[in-house]
Amino acid sequence: MAEFLSQDEIDALLDIAEDGEDLDAAEEDSTSIAKEKSYTIYDFKKPNRISADQMKAFNALHDKMLRTTITDLSAMLRKIVDIKIYSIEQMTYGEFILSIPQVTSLNTLSLKPLEGRMVIECNPGISHKIIAELLGNGGSTLSNTERELTEIEINVFEHFYQLIVNHMKIAWEDVSTINYKIETRETNANAIQIISDHEIILLVVLEITIEDESGFLSICYPITYIEPLLDKIVEKIFAEGRNKKISKKKDINALISGAKMKIETMMAETDLTIQQLLSLKKGDTIVFSKNAISASSKIYVNNKEKFAGISGASNNRKAVQIRNNIDHEKLETLTELKTLRENRETTQKEATEAIARLLNTKEEFTK
Repeated sequence: MAEFLSQDEIDALLDIAEDGEDLDAAEEDSTSIAKEKSYTIYDFKKPNRISADQMKAFNALHDKMLRTTITDLSAMLRKIVDIKIYSIEQMTYGEFILSIPQVTSLNTLSLKPLEGRMVIECNPGISHKIIAELLGNGGSTLSNTERELTEIEINVFEHFYQLIVNHMKIAWEDVSTINYKIETRETNANAIQIISDHEIILLVVLEITIEDESGFLSICYPITYIEPLLDKIVEKIFAEGRNKKISKKKDINALISGAKMKIETMMAETDLTIQQLLSLKKGDTIVFSKNAISASSKIYVNNKEKFAGISGASNNRKAVQIRNNIDHEKLETLTELKTLRENRETTQKEATEAIARLLNTKEEFTK
């Protein structure tokens, strides 16, 4: 089987070809690269503390939060706003601080009754646009996004943070009652130290788009504080999915339960040609294809043959009793299988007769 090169191997070969080096040496390098890629690096300083199910449930929790946040933020800014989950990943708190701009907008939140604090950060790429919209100057956003926000701008921007916090509280209510409260507001990333740099956090990054401008909102959850709730999130989100299916089934049953259907009973039937039907006149007798005293009948639902039953009387009223369901698909399948079996038996019989004739012909030639 042909062996395909990885993208790293292709890039290495192209770099060597551009430098004019020997391709044989390049092949050896590509082999060494393939060997290096045959294992997975595991960092014991950053162990995976969240399972795949917990990550999936955590994603669903915030996806549910965004549905209502988009509507309220659009109404606040009077603009079309789009918010989507950009990424959810584990990292250390130190890596989080290094990944955000040094001059940005950060708020720390308390998590009562849970211990500790969390951080929400909105980078200048979108924070200045939101402030400009709140001040009624959305047409021309703040020019210098690298400067720190003024005290007035921080107070104005707090309306945006309060909206996000309120929707976070609503989203988490199904799991646990958490009273988020904004404690501090900073513009320097190095000024906030809620946990050690080596502690693991769960970082949710949301991408906010307003008109043609976009930026990121980061929600930093220290795993140490929310770890007791992770299993509850999984249980709640998965149970919610099952309940939706049950609820949908009940809704469908409720919708069709009031539907009216036309039910008819066929006591007897026969076949007539068009000529016979046109020549019928008063006094003629029609002979049915079954015994006239037979109580068996066919039941039609909306002109479709559905059940077999017995006609009779109940409480001095005409009635029909359902005996069994007529499964036309099953009957058609059985008929096809029966036809195939008959054809196979016929073919086998013809083949046997042909072999017998050949044997007889051979014996006559032998004599």
